[in-house]
Amino acid sequence: MKIGLTKSGSKVFRYTEWLDKFNVKYEVLDHNNHETDYLKLKDCSGLILSGGVDIYPELYCDWDTKETKGTYNPSRDGFELNLLEKALEMKIPVLAICRGLQLVNVFFRGSLIFDIEEIRNVIHTKISPDKDRVHKVKIFKDTLLNKITGIEEADVTSSHHQSVDRLGEGLMINSKSDDGIIEGIEFADKTDKSFLIGVQWHPERFLNTEDPASGKILKYFISESEKKYI
Repeated sequence: MKIGLTKSGSKVFRYTEWLDKFNVKYEVLDHNNHETDYLKLKDCSGLILSGGVDIYPELYCDWDTKETKGTYNPSRDGFELNLLEKALEMKIPVLAICRGLQLVNVFFRGSLIFDIEEIRNVIHTKISPDKDRVHKVKIFKDTLLNKITGIEEADVTSSHHQSVDRLGEGLMINSKSDDGIIEGIEFADKTDKSFLIGVQWHPERFLNTEDPASGKILKYFISESEKKYI
């Protein structure tokens, strides 16, 4: 079994170290090698969409600003949207983290809050370049995320300034922060669909990788991926 992991720039090591702790084989899928790395997904049993730079706003019908112009990576956006489409076609499990969650929502025709600090007056960005913010999330009962973690509240790492606004078609919310920001999504109707969970936090950055909001999510994703491998 092998997991496809999208490259997230300089922070990809956080994901590979997390997977290494659980002895998971992986293939880093690099948008810079989109033609060859796209084909590698066919040999993978699951896909992790990693965090990173903001998604180009015109993909969800918003406008760029002069302050953010040139900070996006449309090549990565297109590559990962194609990977997600292929993963859904293959019916392999998808775990979407931070930007990955936002990408899933955009794929299903949802939209994003361009800047939650400016629009919602709440802060979810890092405290410093080397220190994530930590806040509580409420995990809703009777969701797949609740079933996986076995908890209804968690302290999670936070490092984002955008979030889900209009929910994508066919998706449901599985968790929110105390200030009302959407923190997790999954399929509303899971009939004949493969595993899909998106979390706005960074489970790969937890100091305690056995925390239910980190380790249990990865373990469940791995178990679903193993089913595809078999």
